[in-house]
Amino acid sequence: MKKLFGLSTLLLLSFFFSGTASAQKSLTLLGTYGITNQSDDSDGAYGFGAQYRYFVKPNMAIGLSAKYITEDINRELSLKTIRGRATNIPVNLMGEYYFGSRGIKPYVGLEVGLNIQKIEGFNIIVDKSTIRPGVSPKVGIILPMGRRLQFMVEGSYDVVIGSANSVNVDATKIGNELYSVKNSNQSITVTGGIRYIFGKMEKKVKPVPEP
Repeated sequence: MKKLFGLSTLLLLSFFFSGTASAQKSLTLLGTYGITNQSDDSDGAYGFGAQYRYFVKPNMAIGLSAKYITEDINRELSLKTIRGRATNIPVNLMGEYYFGSRGIKPYVGLEVGLNIQKIEGFNIIVDKSTIRPGVSPKVGIILPMGRRLQFMVEGSYDVVIGSANSVNVDATKIGNELYSVKNSNQSITVTGGIRYIFGKMEKKVKPVPEP
């Protein structure tokens, strides 16, 4: 899996830097919020990140995406409150298809890659990390803000494949109550950000006056 991911990344980067001068590229800085499958113990996952994309056609793009996402975990037990933090860093290859080439553009896409996950304890001794593959189908929309700036909003369903990165904690040290501190492996995420477009822009076609 790691060798395949590395080969795919090198192939994708070759597309980025071997394009013609007219090929359009964009960099997006974004913020994200997700509702996870352990919502009983947290208020959601927050984060930030960046996307870099290369348009192989006017309505098709490939790219790289990376995010840093944290989820604070709190659970009230009979004798103690468990407090910890789950961190996830998804690094993904992505492909997107856009409906239309100008103005407001909806799109669909897919991200596939690796999730670097870690669990830390605030009032418990927990420190465990792992790497898991993941997949994120998504839908979004682009709103123009000028010639080179765009605002994007997208929603995704994020799935981490494999067993959860988890640690069983004895919360009381004197009883039998166990609590599993873990990273979420499913979430529904909303992401918003600002895109900056690089490369040669298409010239606007001026209307020809009638004689």
